[in-house]
Amino acid sequence: MTTVDYLNVSIHGYACELFVNGAPILRTPVDTPYTAIPSVGEWLVSGDNEIAVRIDAIAPPTAIVDPLSPRRLIVQRCVGPLGEVVPAGEDQVVDGLTFAPLPDDPPPTLPHRVAYNFRLPPGPTWAWQTAAVLSLDMATTAELFMFLDALHADLVEGDIPGLLSRQKIKFAELAPLYGTTPEAARAALEQQFSELAKDGAWTVAPLRHEEVRLHLCCGGRVIEPRSARDDGPVFRGLAADGNAWSLPVFISRIDGMFEVVR
Repeated sequence: MTTVDYLNVSIHGYACELFVNGAPILRTPVDTPYTAIPSVGEWLVSGDNEIAVRIDAIAPPTAIVDPLSPRRLIVQRCVGPLGEVVPAGEDQVVDGLTFAPLPDDPPPTLPHRVAYNFRLPPGPTWAWQTAAVLSLDMATTAELFMFLDALHADLVEGDIPGLLSRQKIKFAELAPLYGTTPEAARAALEQQFSELAKDGAWTVAPLRHEEVRLHLCCGGRVIEPRSARDDGPVFRGLAADGNAWSLPVFISRIDGMFEVVR
């Protein structure tokens, strides 16, 4: 049986960003209860690991209107069977963190960081772990935008094979982790995009360089492009059925070339 590592996240009253070994996993609003169970195995490494939460804003007590749902920040690291829904309360919790200041504690200085560390036995070494450390100088930024423009052109033209050809490392590393093969994973994603773009009746939002923020993460070895408007993925649009779609990407320089690694 294939098992996966995931987080059981429950946050209310805090605007946060959660990281696994420096990789941004999710962001939470300050005014709405947030729960999620993201898979994180692709960001875990042999030896020392860290899960961290950066708190950027705290809702005032008057904003927490539900007495049964007080301000909370709970992140549990769990393992479970691939493809199965674990009933609430039955997660196999390994460890985690809880931020629960006492009512009389002074408010923390923001941004406030909470984290914990743990060790894992030997496993695969991901390509992003040994990728080149980048700095966002003019030359690197210009080259990166050329790469993003090429990805965007593939989407606009509906060239899904071209788009997926820039993600070979992603398929090679993630497929075994999730109990499949790179070929099957690529075929499944190609089918998904084919459905999205069915009959050409889909849209791809423009990629405007001035509206893109480049976030260095994982010690500078990975870049995540985000929209400056809402911090969401830069590749997005409407599918043929009218529903919104988006494609988050994490990019590293591997053997001198940019590649989508996650």
